[in-house]
Amino acid sequence: MDPKDYEDYQKNNVKASKSQLKEYIQIYADMAKKLKSESAVELEAVKNNIKKTYPNEIYFTLIDELERPVKLTLTESSKEYIIPVFTDIREYAVGSAKISKLFLDKLEMKVVTPEDIAKMAEEDEDFQGFVINPHSQNFNMDRNGSF
Repeated sequence: MDPKDYEDYQKNNVKASKSQLKEYIQIYADMAKKLKSESAVELEAVKNNIKKTYPNEIYFTLIDELERPVKLTLTESSKEYIIPVFTDIREYAVGSAKISKLFLDKLEMKVVTPEDIAKMAEEDEDFQGFVINPHSQNFNMDRNGSF
């Protein structure tokens, strides 16, 4: 979500704003289905738009009572994990409701920036990346911002 849209949301509870990243991910998904190959040249422009847009938005994630982010482990025996992030208030509302059912803790929303995510990657070797809008788009980026 654009930071200005988030300020509007906090002031006026306006929930109509859209994330450019969310739209680019949808374009990417639609094109990938049609092209059947993620290495197709046509996707490069969309991938570049995703990479350019990601640092310009803010995201929402879930934290527990100790202010730790919700971690989705990659395997049962591994400590490696990803965190879910949401591009806007609507995505957060749907995704948080579904994720909250999996955890016994009381979960709350936290705003995170790309810098916050980069800091997690630097500080915790078990952090492997994040999944954007896991219940609608399910788009994965690794700890370096690649997909």
